[in-house]
Amino acid sequence: MKFLKKHQKAVFLTLGVLFVILLWEIIAYATSQTFLKDFFLTCKESILLLGKSDTYLNLGFTLLRLLISFVISFVLGTTLGILGGYYPQVEHFLSPLISVMKSFPTIALALLTVVFLPNFSLVVTSFALFPLLYLASLEGSKKTYQQYEYIIRMKGRKHFSNITSVILPLSSNYLLLGALQSLTFGFKVEIMAETLSYRSTFLGVGRMIYLCYSSVDYLSLMAWVLLVLILSLVIDVLLSYVKNKIESAVKKPEED
Repeated sequence: MKFLKKHQKAVFLTLGVLFVILLWEIIAYATSQTFLKDFFLTCKESILLLGKSDTYLNLGFTLLRLLISFVISFVLGTTLGILGGYYPQVEHFLSPLISVMKSFPTIALALLTVVFLPNFSLVVTSFALFPLLYLASLEGSKKTYQQYEYIIRMKGRKHFSNITSVILPLSSNYLLLGALQSLTFGFKVEIMAETLSYRSTFLGVGRMIYLCYSSVDYLSLMAWVLLVLILSLVIDVLLSYVKNKIESAVKKPEED
């Protein structure tokens, strides 16, 4: 009992993983492994993928596009979010645009842009990430202004230096939190865009998933999916650790 209380989180996390594997196996054998293959067979195929240089090439291109999209969205979203928190007029002006971007079907955007743009996935992923990063920086800017309004008004609200010397540095925890939350989401959007808008010359994880699907090789398809899931879980665990540290740092000034 003492061990269970001490390691309760780890125990239940392990049980949760085992439950997912059990559910996978039940679905696989209930459908005669028509599309979902045996979990351990899929694991073996995923391990074989790790031994191929082509795997790292496609994975690398996907991560590179994600990084480029993230940087573009982070710079634009952070800049406009900080300004929106300081100047209400900016927030009101951008509010309809943000609502449209949040509601617009990502799949439709992917299918439309692939026809006209060579690097369509950059647009799709940036489009999906921008509202998340904007809203995170907007919240940080607003809360920072509320906490330090007296100092800002003493200096003069019209001084633009308030943004660079007060709002931006003190909103950094909110910016990092928004960035961490958007990364795994962006990874999924990037792969979805690559898969739905297949191009033979467009290297990436989505391309490999589509090739497996078109050749009815569901074992390889699920091996790629499992590889992406494991990578996403690893990233999630690392980001969750950082996220908890940031959230605790954000709560301290609010409690004070």
